[in-house]
Amino acid sequence: MTAPPVVEAEEHITDIIPPDNGSGPLWCYGSPTVVRRGEEFFVTIPQTDPALGRLCKTRWQLWHRRIDGWRTIRNGDHYDEREPCPLVRCGERLLLSVNPLIDRTIASGGGKCSPYLLEWPADDPARSPVVHHPVWDKVYDSFCEHSYRGIGTDPDAQTVLLLHIDAHQGYAWSFMDPSGAWPHQGFLTFPIRACYPQVGLRGYSAHVLAVGDIVETREDWRSYKRQMTGNAWDYDFRSLFYTWTPDLRSIPFHTPLEIASHENTAGHIRNSDLWIDADGSVHILFTAKNIWHDFMRDRFFPGTPIVSTLEYRMIKNGNIIRSHTLTSHVKDKTDTAESGIIYTGAAFHAGPDATLRAVYCQAGKGMYLMQIYPWIGDTPVCIPLKRPIDYFFIPAPRNGSDLTRYIDLYGMNAGSNGLYYARVNR
Repeated sequence: MTAPPVVEAEEHITDIIPPDNGSGPLWCYGSPTVVRRGEEFFVTIPQTDPALGRLCKTRWQLWHRRIDGWRTIRNGDHYDEREPCPLVRCGERLLLSVNPLIDRTIASGGGKCSPYLLEWPADDPARSPVVHHPVWDKVYDSFCEHSYRGIGTDPDAQTVLLLHIDAHQGYAWSFMDPSGAWPHQGFLTFPIRACYPQVGLRGYSAHVLAVGDIVETREDWRSYKRQMTGNAWDYDFRSLFYTWTPDLRSIPFHTPLEIASHENTAGHIRNSDLWIDADGSVHILFTAKNIWHDFMRDRFFPGTPIVSTLEYRMIKNGNIIRSHTLTSHVKDKTDTAESGIIYTGAAFHAGPDATLRAVYCQAGKGMYLMQIYPWIGDTPVCIPLKRPIDYFFIPAPRNGSDLTRYIDLYGMNAGSNGLYYARVNR
């Protein structure tokens, strides 16, 4: 790192009312809700109607940042969404992925939903939107408020790939060309239900990264966790999968590659980011913890240190060609305090010079930056924020954001309902 990063702005955008529906403003962490266009930013933020008792009780708001600050420029017409709405920029078009409830008379629970895209000119987002309804490979009656949508764009080709989960079976996908037509669609599966997908699109080559999201499979572990937490809800995230196709027009997605797994030690994995470089190599960032809960270590793996890591992989034609643990934290048996997730957020920053950096937050320690491509064995340096942003998005090329030397951070702090923006000059 030639010079320490300089923080040029730290801004509070707004506060949110938690929806208490299993979602939140960064819930769709595989598909960012923030886009950079030149010196402008667009962000979608969910707004909650706390009077509603159903799962779909938020509406999207489109926020815009210019030199004079942040303001709301559009709102959804109804409080009919459960999840936040991912945003991409496709050329000079803004495209918002929505999934509204079909029957808004539903008073509680969930229901069938209808996913589609809304389009505005990036230079006139106050205009009435154009609606794009995806064409799927068949009729899906199971599309509901738990959509786990993934969306990616090729900003040069002005194309979009949209994913929507079909219950526990896999993902329906549909490809939109620059005209707004949907000429290609299909279905992809993982060995288990996998969620929160990152989607990378380069021409007709498509790449998807997703994490396993299933109910605890071991009865003895599930029973003990219920005893310790009192919580019958028990989903685990322990296996990371990657799949791709060199040409989605004619070649099915490959059998998924398991990038990492902590299935045998009741661990935790979170897929953080995906970037495609100029020669088509795919770069992957994820966090891992070998044993998720201390009480599980004490009961089933006594004496085993709990290790949290930030991991980087580089993949070419389905083969891992580079693998690095970027940083790690070890908790041994002498530390009795319950440990949570150590690396709370991580993302790539791709610069206009084709340099790739990892940005991450370590709980209680702050935010850090390090170069990982080209690989130089870089040492992390601290980003001197007054208020670290524990959970965050960075505008990414896979959602059509402009490349810049500046690192833009959008997200939340632990224990706060505020949404924040920071600009860092590296």
